[in-house]
Amino acid sequence: MSIDFNLAERQSAPVGEPIPEGTVAPVILALREIKTGKSGAQGLDVEYTVTAGPYKGRKAWGWVGIAGNGSEGHNTMVRISHAALRAMLESAYGIDPADDKAAAMEARRINEWEDLDGLEFVARFSVEAAKDYVDQRSGETKTGKAKNTLRAVTPDDEDYKGFVPAKKGKAVAAKANGTAQPVTGGNRPAWA
Repeated sequence: MSIDFNLAERQSAPVGEPIPEGTVAPVILALREIKTGKSGAQGLDVEYTVTAGPYKGRKAWGWVGIAGNGSEGHNTMVRISHAALRAMLESAYGIDPADDKAAAMEARRINEWEDLDGLEFVARFSVEAAKDYVDQRSGETKTGKAKNTLRAVTPDDEDYKGFVPAKKGKAVAAKANGTAQPVTGGNRPAWA
């Protein structure tokens, strides 16, 4: 018997390995659920899926704090998370962070957290080093795996050039009915 693999796709980067530090790629945000932690903090459990380039289909996960218990630490978490969400919206709609015109301000508003589900934006990946943890079943200390974190890339960054959302998520479709529009046109960058 002969089985020919010459036409099979080439093997992609190892699935268990994080996307390399500094990689820039478009992602779609999927809102998995809104959770409340033991400390009283509320956050968005999100999944980011790469939509183009060599890491297309790869995923990263995150938790975006949206409300705290009033402590200084929680207040800081909420400020950082809101800044990150603002950058995601600016990336999705092609808004310069310094733009304070009415259309830009409107595009930075959402009606509910679910409006973020389906938002496509450009992200720059980082790698967070593996951390030791205590296995709850065995009580043993184990070494975890390195994981990806990401930040939105906004139009004032050179790596943003040429981004055009591939799919219109719920938020993009809602904004398209108003004054804000996603970026269109331009040459696609290498990562696209």
